[in-house]
Amino acid sequence: MSVKLQTYYRDDALRAVLQLLAGDRCVAVVGMSNFGKSTLLRQMQTPEAAARYRELTGKKALFVYVDCNRMLEMSPRGFFEVTLRAALEVLPGSESHLKPVVEEQYRMVVQPPNDFAVPLAFNDALVALVEKNTRQVILLLDEFDEVLTDLDPRILLNLRALRDRYGPDLSYVIASAMPPSEMLQRNELVAEFAELFEASEHYLGPLSLDETRRMAAEIFEAAGYALNDAEADFIVQEAGGHPGLIQAVGQVLLQVESGAPALYQQQAFDLANAMLESDRIALAELNRLWQQLTAEEQQAVVDAVVAGRFDPSIDRILRQRGLISAAPDDRESPQFLGQLFTRYVRRKALTRPGSRRGIQIDTDSGEVWVDGLAVETLTDLEYRLLLLLYGRLDKLCDKYQLVEAVWGEHYIDEVDDARIEKLVSRLRTKLEAGAASARYLVTVRGRGYRLSSVPEQIA
Repeated sequence: MSVKLQTYYRDDALRAVLQLLAGDRCVAVVGMSNFGKSTLLRQMQTPEAAARYRELTGKKALFVYVDCNRMLEMSPRGFFEVTLRAALEVLPGSESHLKPVVEEQYRMVVQPPNDFAVPLAFNDALVALVEKNTRQVILLLDEFDEVLTDLDPRILLNLRALRDRYGPDLSYVIASAMPPSEMLQRNELVAEFAELFEASEHYLGPLSLDETRRMAAEIFEAAGYALNDAEADFIVQEAGGHPGLIQAVGQVLLQVESGAPALYQQQAFDLANAMLESDRIALAELNRLWQQLTAEEQQAVVDAVVAGRFDPSIDRILRQRGLISAAPDDRESPQFLGQLFTRYVRRKALTRPGSRRGIQIDTDSGEVWVDGLAVETLTDLEYRLLLLLYGRLDKLCDKYQLVEAVWGEHYIDEVDDARIEKLVSRLRTKLEAGAASARYLVTVRGRGYRLSSVPEQIA
């Protein structure tokens, strides 16, 4: 279970976005899933951010945070309602004369006498907010992707018209996974709105090393533990600065490692690695990241991670998406977002169309293939064992790792070698059906087991 963190991060990003706003720009905060877009926009609504903006401009601003996920329905009325509700929630006492005006228009949106009254009431409310307000109005439109892609483009055109009418007195900050510039080809109305953010797209990448360590420390502190250097290094290496993955790795590490003697810390790290391959939260984060990439981007990442082939033409896009943490050059290969993401990409490579050789697992559906042929449905224990081996492809797994990942740490002294061998044998029978000898699931006598990425012939 994730914990609610108190520390704000992305101070550099906050400063950059406020600078753009101070230059009379609308701003698009672009980042992949759970890179911290929502946290950044919420931070902009704090008194501290308002004070910093006033230092930059000499002007007061009313920051209105609008969470588009709170829309009661994906419709124009849903968008109008959530925006006006957010404005009512933050109107300061000094602007109390505005509340009755906005409330009246809000009621008109919620219970309109006819369909024409809805957009008119929204317009009248925004006009009142701008014209009768002593502050600049800055709408912070979070989770804006579906609004960009699914709602009537005339809503966007209306927002553009209001911005053109009032200039710096009305600005927008939108948060989305897709840059507005990519929307230019959708249609002319969307293109006009997207032009507001031309040259003012701020891309969020991974957290810095210091921010990652601070976030990890706060996760441990919330659970009553102190983070040590080895634990911090493990989280940095696995999560790669992705806030959602930092949470997932930290929580798994807390389950298996906190309070363990230092002598067993490396074993705990190995176990945490194995558990992360099937951890629900970690997989959800990784799946969202993967699904937000285009097919071309997915192939470029697979080629770089699996085959060592990097396409320089897509470098800028992957860098903007925060997936590359080091630039490719003559001396260094590109470094991708943490070891957890890299291993996920390796697994995905085996399930992509055309990849017929080897073991393939679709962790979303739980389906398994060997050399392109579907495998008989696995039991829960068999699937856990396969996920452990698959997450450590071509690496040895010993008895300790296997029992911890499949049965749980409390069974380490209860599961004997014979029980392990029977489980391995059942899994091998399903994976190696018809084979005269083991090709993929190999026993390393006296040491453990290994799942191979290419077929082996063992006498």
